[in-house]
Amino acid sequence: MMITKNQNDQNDQNNRKTQVKLTVAYDGTAYCGFQSQRNAVGVESVLNEALSKVAAHPVMVLGASRTDAGVHAKGQVVTFFLRGSIPVAQIPAAVNCLLPRDIAVTAAEAVAADFHCRYDAVGKHYRYTVKNSHIPSPFDYRYVYAYGGKLALDLMASTAEVFIGEHDFTAFTATHSGRRNFVRRLDRILISREGDNVYLDFWGGGFLYKMVRSIAGCLIDIGRGHLDAAVAQRALLAKDRGLLSLTAPARGLTLIKIYYNDEYFLDKDKPIR
Repeated sequence: MMITKNQNDQNDQNNRKTQVKLTVAYDGTAYCGFQSQRNAVGVESVLNEALSKVAAHPVMVLGASRTDAGVHAKGQVVTFFLRGSIPVAQIPAAVNCLLPRDIAVTAAEAVAADFHCRYDAVGKHYRYTVKNSHIPSPFDYRYVYAYGGKLALDLMASTAEVFIGEHDFTAFTATHSGRRNFVRRLDRILISREGDNVYLDFWGGGFLYKMVRSIAGCLIDIGRGHLDAAVAQRALLAKDRGLLSLTAPARGLTLIKIYYNDEYFLDKDKPIR
């Protein structure tokens, strides 16, 4: 059978691979984290299923950040290789029709074949939110840690400075994380208030399992007078998690953004997004 030029062109088009970068937002309440586990559903599995239908071939996404169970995201980044000629710009609309309401693809772009969403990132921004009010709200309880007592924000902010820079954060990660290297770089911690919401914003090159929640819990305990401020540095230097108490609940933590542009990362003149 003779194969025509049009058929060859179509075959070439179907076999062509384009690496696609997606920005994904999700409510992490119902998931075991971004990565799936043997007996629990992660965000990645839901994305794989929906994208495979849109692409008409099996898709396996790679995530830039392995958010924990119950942690949310506004700016998670994933990549996958797309075969065929589906316009990349149409992917968000197509896949969002198939995704549950607690996951949404907010942007899509084609990137170079050698782009790596995890290793090419220059920084990440996480936000922890405390609802500092005596009156609970049924509309945001899934996204905040509610604490109605007084918080000494100035003391929390001054204590946060001990974490800035490159440190061994052994005391501020889960003991069963399985890692051997606990050195990470924290570039900035900003503590602010808007109405009843207290925000703890973290920027850094990378984070250990439960690291942000552990530091946030330490700072909250110091702010409410449950821990002496000096404990933060003692725990950091001694690598002793036993000096700490609260690990802030997952529901208050959101991955805001992953940065791939050194010029924008930590630009203090630009608004927090």
